[in-house]
Amino acid sequence: MSKSKAEKKNSTFKITGIIIGAVIVILVAISIGHLQSKSSLKSQLEQYNVLLFDTPRLLPDVTLVRHDEQRFSVEQFLGHWDLVNFGYTYCPDICPTNLADMNIAYHQLSDLNLIDNLQFWMFSVDPSRDTPQQLAQYVPFFNKAFIGVTGDPEEIATLATQLSAVYYQEGEGEGYTVAHSDNYAVIDPQGNFVALMRPPHKPSDISHSLALIMGASK
Repeated sequence: MSKSKAEKKNSTFKITGIIIGAVIVILVAISIGHLQSKSSLKSQLEQYNVLLFDTPRLLPDVTLVRHDEQRFSVEQFLGHWDLVNFGYTYCPDICPTNLADMNIAYHQLSDLNLIDNLQFWMFSVDPSRDTPQQLAQYVPFFNKAFIGVTGDPEEIATLATQLSAVYYQEGEGEGYTVAHSDNYAVIDPQGNFVALMRPPHKPSDISHSLALIMGASK
């Protein structure tokens, strides 16, 4: 090989190496920037008592029924953001307060033009009493856009466990109550559980944290 050809070949190798190195640097910078951005988001959300997961969590495939008597499956979480609350219609205090707060947050998010990409849900932890008809009288009272869900107790328990919701019956007879955790689960448009809103709750905290999470995904 002539000296000229050898020099050209070496030059080509050098250029290729420089390009590859530059690509690696860019990818590393993007990765670091993403991690820093997520760390910053997590810090911002902590002031609203929201836990953003490092890794999104998959949801189990369950079959339940909505208050409009349509079939529910987790596929209905796809394509938009979802805020999920667990409660029951006979709840004396926490549940009506949560739904009222959700309604205020709904209108705050509507003012931010974010509501078209967000759905609010209440899943019953008392399926024995919370029939679709019972939920239909209760959930839309707070907001006609909210959806109540009930169904097989085992299916509900499976979903609740994955969404970090805990509940159990207290007392016997018709007047029993159901003790339950007071969290909201945030589900992304891919149907993954990405964040947990922990009490105490305020409507402004709900709307601000959802706006941050949804905005960070753009």
